[in-house]
Amino acid sequence: MKNQEAKFKKLKELEDKKIELSSVWNFGKRGKGFGSHIFHGNCIPQVVEQCILRYSKMGDVILDSMAGSGTTLDVAKNLNRKCLAFDINPTRREIRKADSEHLPLKDNSISMIFIHLPYWNMVKYSDEKEDLSRKNLKEFFEKLERIFLELRRILKKEGHICVLVGDKIKDGRNIPLCFETYNLMSKYFTYQDYAVKITINSNSVINRGRVILAELAWNNLLKPTHDLLFVFRKN
Repeated sequence: MKNQEAKFKKLKELEDKKIELSSVWNFGKRGKGFGSHIFHGNCIPQVVEQCILRYSKMGDVILDSMAGSGTTLDVAKNLNRKCLAFDINPTRREIRKADSEHLPLKDNSISMIFIHLPYWNMVKYSDEKEDLSRKNLKEFFEKLERIFLELRRILKKEGHICVLVGDKIKDGRNIPLCFETYNLMSKYFTYQDYAVKITINSNSVINRGRVILAELAWNNLLKPTHDLLFVFRKN
């Protein structure tokens, strides 16, 4: 009976914090005031918020080594967490320049990691040679594996790493970025959970609409209307 009471107490804690309890996340419009809404390939802040609320506590140090326009920075600040932000092509003063494969951080120094991966070469984020979005597919996954090895080095024991990624359609075939990312993460971390983030109103559909759908119909493919969020921990 006491154990049951503890479970309901935990449930109420999550509900009070408005933490999602299902694995399908449909947040609708992007929340305002976090990062830049015009940054191509940005992550909606609601996803970052859910990860920080569930997998960290106030005072923890959060890392985003692919910080983009700084969404994680802004969400972490709003939730009273410290955030260290890096990017190979910084867009604002608070983001330090660094390659995710080589981070100037100590071993076991970070409580939680959130990164939003480029969907291979869908968007070219910089002219930097080591930019993931500039690599061919083989090089992309080779570098991504080295990045996960580096992130494991700096993550504390029992710390969580949350990775958001989506698949890409190219030359009439589906490139399974999500499955390959999961396989690489499994080498260095212990799987805990995943969520499906709905992306029906993505910029690609809004901007190109039926042109995309016609191409997919011609190749007998489905339009990806979701991203996957993988949650792993370090044992």
